[in-house]
Amino acid sequence: GTFPAKLWRLANSPRVRSVRWDSQAQGLLIDRALFEHELLSPAGAHGAGGEGAAAVLDSFKATHFGSFVRQLNLYGFQKVPGWFGAA
Repeated sequence: GTFPAKLWRLANSPRVRSVRWDSQAQGLLIDRALFEHELLSPAGAHGAGGEGAAAVLDSFKATHFGSFVRQLNLYGFQKVPGWFGAA
């Protein structure tokens, strides 16, 4: 699947708490600290997050949050001023 399709599955997964839709479902809220723990750290990817988190880690092939953000930017995602992590 493409990056946007993987991102959609990530945002809609009940197993992933670090990425979710905003209140109007027009943008994504990403809690960076939780994202790094839940999806990028070996303990998070294979521990409490279970199979779903490990699959997401492998599918994005990102090991740093900055790499994930670069992929978002390549697909036209932009940071909205005033939104800093989870609301």
